[in-house]
Amino acid sequence: MSLRVTQPVWQLIEGYARSAYPEECCGALIGEPPSDFDRPGRLVEATDARAFGNAWESGARGTRYQVEPSELARLERELAGTGRAIVGWYHTHPDVPAWPSPYDLLRSWPCYSYLIVSVVDRRAVDARSWMRSEDGKDFVAEPFEAV
Repeated sequence: MSLRVTQPVWQLIEGYARSAYPEECCGALIGEPPSDFDRPGRLVEATDARAFGNAWESGARGTRYQVEPSELARLERELAGTGRAIVGWYHTHPDVPAWPSPYDLLRSWPCYSYLIVSVVDRRAVDARSWMRSEDGKDFVAEPFEAV
């Protein structure tokens, strides 16, 4: 399993991360789901990204994020019938490592890639991708590259 994003997508994510800092930002990774999307070992390629506003209450946006359901529904309608879909999610961890938290695990869904970007002083210093384990009890690191 691995996640590949295009360089323009990576630049978009970095820009969102810089502008949201010191709060977490979040968004969807978009691409054509591979036929083996639900299988370990698959390769997911994100050719687009969509930023979502952080809908979490303002006091905790430095350590939590939430996607507004209406924004997600709007994106799903936009993608319907195009052959493209949400293939993963990204969010930032301001001033902490790009490792998933227990909260991240509770909010995760199977099959998706979860790109976490560590941001320090408005600079992306690390990025790692994760996939929820089959039993849902942990995350498994997956190779990540921006090409």
